[in-house]
Amino acid sequence: MKRVSSIIVVVTLLLCAAYTPANAAAAKDWTLAVFLNADNNLDPFGVEDQEEMAEVGSNANINVVSLIDRERGPAQINYIEKNNIKKVKDMGELDMGDYRQLVNFAKYIKENYPAKQYCFVIWNHGSGWKAKNGANVYRGISYDDSSNNHITNAQLGTAVAEIKTILGKKLDVLEMDACLMQMVEVGHAVYENVEYIVASEELEPGKGAPYNDILRGVKAGMTAEAFANNWVNAFGKSYSGGSQGYDESTQSNVDCSKFSALVDSVNGLAKALMSGKNAMIVKAAVSKVQKFGDPGNIDLVHFAELLKSGTSDVAIKTACDKVIAAVKAAVINNKVTGSSTANAKGIAIYLPANLALESKYSSLSFAQATMWDDMIVALGKKEAAERVVADVAAGNLDELRSLVAAARQNADDESFRIALQELNFAVYAEKLLPSAIEGEFNALFETFKSIVAGK
Repeated sequence: MKRVSSIIVVVTLLLCAAYTPANAAAAKDWTLAVFLNADNNLDPFGVEDQEEMAEVGSNANINVVSLIDRERGPAQINYIEKNNIKKVKDMGELDMGDYRQLVNFAKYIKENYPAKQYCFVIWNHGSGWKAKNGANVYRGISYDDSSNNHITNAQLGTAVAEIKTILGKKLDVLEMDACLMQMVEVGHAVYENVEYIVASEELEPGKGAPYNDILRGVKAGMTAEAFANNWVNAFGKSYSGGSQGYDESTQSNVDCSKFSALVDSVNGLAKALMSGKNAMIVKAAVSKVQKFGDPGNIDLVHFAELLKSGTSDVAIKTACDKVIAAVKAAVINNKVTGSSTANAKGIAIYLPANLALESKYSSLSFAQATMWDDMIVALGKKEAAERVVADVAAGNLDELRSLVAAARQNADDESFRIALQELNFAVYAEKLLPSAIEGEFNALFETFKSIVAGK
């Protein structure tokens, strides 16, 4: 009986082995999965990037797989080998602006190209706070010209959370081969389900990532941190006279385990700036700060550095120090090429120069978790008051005349009440009014009071 039992066990094991998918038994160190949305004017670059991948291709350490949807053609999944882009599945016409297609791609990858670690690339246009048709404002990635659809910030967060469930662990590296995506607001949507985020603060050159250089740097047993750093290093080298010539570019690697502390530091800075008369020092810093393709996107560290040097407020200086330290801890690799991005320190944030908050910003998870949006609104309301007080103290009434004219058009604006209070305090409590303009000031001020009071 023992002999018969042994034979049965052996036969059973052999049968199980025969029906186990070969790829499931041979998980490689890495799978690079590229969600390549070329259904737009980037189509030629998508073809070129696949060719770059094929210069190295899959090997014993890595699977290289793309889902490409071209501008005037159906989508397909390719397994990319050395010198061979092999189609493995026709997908028909896909809406690559639908986040569910990214999730479906992750399911396919997990089932067919399992690995110890995964890097998912979202390849396409990315946007900062982008005005569409001069009206709607939104952040997004993966713009599909056939469907006129895109993946929003919130949908990106949903997709990455579902990918984590599919993989059974956090996504090792999320790479966004797109413009303007290395922002606090984007990171906040995904950081809980990702280990490392690699992306650009600035507009990316049309050629995007140098996939050939990146793949040449992938080594056996490479950790997620090393994989992400290799990406950043290869990207920077390629645009500083390397394989892609010379161009302005940014690329950084953010450690998501440090992201929560970064968010807390930003929230602390927002609270400090809301506590006093700080609109003008913020505007002064923003006027000099490193900006990117969308001028509402500014470098967070550079802003904190400028703000710290422009104030004597100890609380604000301390808050700035905390932001700088938190970003430096989270941004573990940053490469910049060209002169226009010299002050790009690895992660951007939204802060419009006019301190006028875009309406949809407050719907972001980052805005809901912090007071950054409240700070922008509060500073925007205080800005007119600070400006007119400074003007009056300098013996000039131009700002007050403009304020009176604006109040006649919309007396209910809260910023006018704030300006009234600040002027009243500055003139009658702090005695900042020069005697030379006292008579005209009193007349203008009485008019302003009556307008705001509705009399």
